[in-house]
Amino acid sequence: MKLWQVTGLLIGTLYTAPPAMADTALSLYTAEYKTKVSGLGVTLTRTLSEEDGRYHLSQGGKKGFIVKLSEDSHFSVQGEHIVGEHFVYQLRGVSNRRREVLFDEDAGTIRSLRKKEWTEHPWSPEVLDRLSQQEQMRLTLLLADAPPARISLSIVDGPKVKVKHFDLIEVALLETPVGTLNTVHYRLIHDEPQERSSDTWLAVDHDYLMVRTQHVEHGSETVIQLESATIGGQVVTGPSP
Repeated sequence: MKLWQVTGLLIGTLYTAPPAMADTALSLYTAEYKTKVSGLGVTLTRTLSEEDGRYHLSQGGKKGFIVKLSEDSHFSVQGEHIVGEHFVYQLRGVSNRRREVLFDEDAGTIRSLRKKEWTEHPWSPEVLDRLSQQEQMRLTLLLADAPPARISLSIVDGPKVKVKHFDLIEVALLETPVGTLNTVHYRLIHDEPQERSSDTWLAVDHDYLMVRTQHVEHGSETVIQLESATIGGQVVTGPSP
């Protein structure tokens, strides 16, 4: 399992309508997740902030001098869509890797860096980077009357812009380190589902904050699990008994 894939990852109970949205289109939060990379435990801290209508989603983690990861996505929200501005992914340590996306509406282009090569695509307000796609999923769910059976997102990554389809598996209770949460469970549709699977759980009662992702590829499993979070000024916990 490659490290960059760790971050890209995302009906047993009745559906509960989402709470009212905050002053911003997306409720702001800080969350910590636990995962393992090459057998090493890593804590990922993710923060969504906003200033004058511009959002900044950041994620980072490190393990001594072996691994240091940072991701930053800047975007705005226009109606039902997240509109990208700039994305940077940086991995340092045993290996070094950088990815970057520049969304330039004025020039009509989207430029994407992968494997030290830049490629250019026509600008489109519907194209997302690898990090902002997760906030687009949240936004879609917040605006929906009920969880859509399928959420389709266009993601740019180097020379490719690929439409990814996430199908609703169930709405169900999930045991987590912060308590039992009511979640929606979506699965990314892969071309080779017998070899790969990617699943994401989001908390219904906490503005669809990502709670857990699980990626399996060729028998190797990578899990990102929520450990603690504050969203909209409220601590994320399960309901009191």
